[in-house]
Amino acid sequence: MRIFPKLDKNLLVEWKETKYDSCGEKENTSDKFHGFAIHYRPKPSEETWKKEKDILFGKKPGSSAESRSESCVAESGPPQRFQKDEIVSKVLERKKEWDGAIVGDLTGSMFPYTQQLFLYFKLQTLKKNEKSFVFFNDGDLTPNEKKLVGKTGGIYFQKLKSYEELEKLAKATISGGYGGDGPENDIEALIKAQAVCPECKELILIADNFSTMRDYSLMSQIQKPVRVVLCGSFAGINTEYLDLARNTKGSVHTIEEDLENLMELNEGQTIELNKKKYVLEKGRFKPIQSI
Repeated sequence: MRIFPKLDKNLLVEWKETKYDSCGEKENTSDKFHGFAIHYRPKPSEETWKKEKDILFGKKPGSSAESRSESCVAESGPPQRFQKDEIVSKVLERKKEWDGAIVGDLTGSMFPYTQQLFLYFKLQTLKKNEKSFVFFNDGDLTPNEKKLVGKTGGIYFQKLKSYEELEKLAKATISGGYGGDGPENDIEALIKAQAVCPECKELILIADNFSTMRDYSLMSQIQKPVRVVLCGSFAGINTEYLDLARNTKGSVHTIEEDLENLMELNEGQTIELNKKKYVLEKGRFKPIQSI
């Protein structure tokens, strides 16, 4: 902890303790591992990007949509977590009353959730009425140092009537780029969504809990409630998305919980989500560290 003094207070880090309980005498543990093993979330790369595109769009022979869903989950991120994390399909099924544009993060780190989005709409079948989709990849392979707040790009949008159109739009987005650095242009994509769908009552953001928002400072430009479907929130909540939901009179959703009415909170009040608590301080949420 001397090297990373704040690591134990980061709610996005998941800790797992392993003890040697049946080794007998102390000397019998001398050949056992002692210390910390750090497992990093895989960083999107061009190699994995190409591999995942093949899986998503069925280029592997003999693979159905359902079998692709299982294989992609097993190959990305912490396997046991992602195999159980069906948040996209669970929340969309639970919130069928939502009437808004779907705004989806399609960067490389969101690969398992992109597959869920595909499968959900393939099984649901889009209604005859058009539905707006806005997908983003954080810049179309723009070098990280050249990504500008509000002008990062890599945003693809269309009003669709069929699953085939949805897959075509997603393919264009994913083929354009896979992200790169940590921050992503969520707000830029939301601004585009409210422009292309002025009749939409709300915006439904499929978001990566592990990524911060490059354009957090532009949040005030969002004039519609944002429903945040927060992917990868098993260890803790990225509070930027709580701020987004509160500032837009929206809500935050995990696989089991729906956090609504955030605008009713006053300074100093707390909320609990996924068994962790957060406090509102100076208009922004902060995690409450357990002792």
